[in-house]
Amino acid sequence: MKIALKNRRKMIYNKRIRRGNMFQYTYQIQKEDINHGNHVGNERALLFFEKARETWLAEKNYSELSIGDGYGIIQKNATIEYRQQIFLQDTIYVNIVKIEVEKLFFTFFYEIYNQKGELCVEGNTKMLAYDYKNQKVRKIPNHFLKRIEEYGMES
Repeated sequence: MKIALKNRRKMIYNKRIRRGNMFQYTYQIQKEDINHGNHVGNERALLFFEKARETWLAEKNYSELSIGDGYGIIQKNATIEYRQQIFLQDTIYVNIVKIEVEKLFFTFFYEIYNQKGELCVEGNTKMLAYDYKNQKVRKIPNHFLKRIEEYGMES
């Protein structure tokens, strides 16, 4: 099943969808990431996703508070599936593997691997364009959508 899933991921393409290793953020697990079970706490996955997303945005001259037209982004929901424990001093690779755009939403898909190449965590975060000044959801700016499309084609 893992082989079939891996092959399926490589074949998913659409005008605004690209699957593959679009971006990678590397991090070494620190003491503050560890819980009482001596492995990474479950809440940390969202922090690792956020750091990868923030770093990707910064490389494209955006931020979570500025994606154009005076809008930032806000998270609507997230899903996380834990596959392997991660331990103190492990090096992890947080990959953004796909960005999917639907009307008002855009969803980042992530995979976290350890230094052995083992898949430890999979998940996604559904984001919205957000006008923080007026506290309203807005349409995703066209130039940001275009940049997502261009970036998908670069990979």
